[in-house]
Amino acid sequence: RAYDTMRLYEEFSVILKETEQAELYRKIEFPLCRVLFEIEKEGFTVDVPALLAFSEKLGAMQSEYAERIYMQAGMEFNINSPKQLGTVLFERMGFPHAKKTKSGYSTSADILEKLRPYHPMIGDILDFRQVGKLKSTYADGLSAAADENGRVHTSFRQALTATGRLSSIEPNLQNIPVKTELGRELRKFFIAKNENYTLIDADYSQIELRILAAISGDEAMIAAFRDGYDIHTTTAMRVFGVSEKDVTIELRKKAKAVNFGILYGMGDFSLASDLHITRADARAYIDSYLGAYPKVKQYLEDVVRDAKRDGYVTTYFGRRRYIPELSSGKKMEVSFGERVAMNSPIQGTAADIIKLAMVNTAKKLAAGGYDARLILQVHDELIIESAKSCADAVGHLLKTEMENAVSLSVPLTVEISSGDSWYEAK
Repeated sequence: RAYDTMRLYEEFSVILKETEQAELYRKIEFPLCRVLFEIEKEGFTVDVPALLAFSEKLGAMQSEYAERIYMQAGMEFNINSPKQLGTVLFERMGFPHAKKTKSGYSTSADILEKLRPYHPMIGDILDFRQVGKLKSTYADGLSAAADENGRVHTSFRQALTATGRLSSIEPNLQNIPVKTELGRELRKFFIAKNENYTLIDADYSQIELRILAAISGDEAMIAAFRDGYDIHTTTAMRVFGVSEKDVTIELRKKAKAVNFGILYGMGDFSLASDLHITRADARAYIDSYLGAYPKVKQYLEDVVRDAKRDGYVTTYFGRRRYIPELSSGKKMEVSFGERVAMNSPIQGTAADIIKLAMVNTAKKLAAGGYDARLILQVHDELIIESAKSCADAVGHLLKTEMENAVSLSVPLTVEISSGDSWYEAK
């Protein structure tokens, strides 16, 4: 095994040099192995008794939803069975949007959302599912995964994703729900190990949009970030041609959807669906956006052109993502490849930056002899468990290392907070 490993090292070293990724490996990926090992070994304390009580509460809620569904359907059936649920909805109750597959009617979340306006039972079914998922995957799953000290130890997959992002498994701590109040409650059960410690949470603010501004070199977008303006308000002003005081919550929401839509190579069809507007209006928003930020438009065109020529895209640090779909004969695959080409350099650069910040932070914590350590990374967010006695200094160190991991034409800003639980710290 030692011999084979040495042979692989020799082979891969050549490939890394040829593809200009040796520096990425040496500066970021290799030192990160040790950091991830320490995070996995350390674990994150969960309040197991409180989680089990939460599981009971969710079970009772699920039973209540089930009773209401049975009453509205006029019969009892297995709500978790797509086949039985499809029969009840589309045959017994005659709802529209029936979409039959080989195994019966589709009862996916998309289909149920379309049915929501027709009957209150649909909302109950969606809530039943959500509560069931929270109970089985999170409340029961996390309490079962905890060790004898109440700590859960995730495993990070460092070389799995195409963009360079880390992924987390067994248990996955990167997908703890945040969109619903009930889901957010789960963060209350992630706690500091005892009353002498606190959790420090640091989050990059709009890092991907900042990277887009820096990579594209668009002066208007760079100026907005440098001057500390809210980028979604700035975009609303430029896209909809209104003054700052006339930017309503609704206009800002639309501008935010366009900002992130452009990042992910979203077309007018998807944007129209997201904002519940016509495709013509969505196209007008996108055209207006690209007119307001001309260098962003140029960057998106250039990156797709270069990817078609080279077969890959690169991040700021030289990480490559190969995109074979661009040479496909199928239009849908080429379109997918184009979206990947637009987004991968940005998402990949963000992933590289936070990895570098993790390496630098771990190094500084060790050098300073602080009673503090990294315990989790969730894409743009880092969490440290620190003794309260040095928490202020550690918080300052973390913010400094994250904001200065790389020098771009726009500042990277980090929002930082602390608390006894992840919920409080976030």
